[in-house]
Amino acid sequence: MSVPVTTRLDQKTVKALDQAVAAGQGANRGALINQAVRQWLALHSEDAIAASYRHRYAEPDPRQDGLVARIGAFSAAACLDDDKG
Repeated sequence: MSVPVTTRLDQKTVKALDQAVAAGQGANRGALINQAVRQWLALHSEDAIAASYRHRYAEPDPRQDGLVARIGAFSAAACLDDDKG
């Protein structure tokens, strides 16, 4: 069962939707909007975001090793310095 959702779109967007329907990319405006929302949700779901991070950080980036070492050394030094005060 589908639920109607009312929204307002600017004329340029509606014209583009109508052109897409005329070109056979969807049965009607609603079908195209439904498809776009489903695609957006698939790309922006928590699972998709987590998968993106896992993919991006699956392999260490040697270009960042020096930065990570400096940040770690700074953090440790800052903590040790804080204990002295």
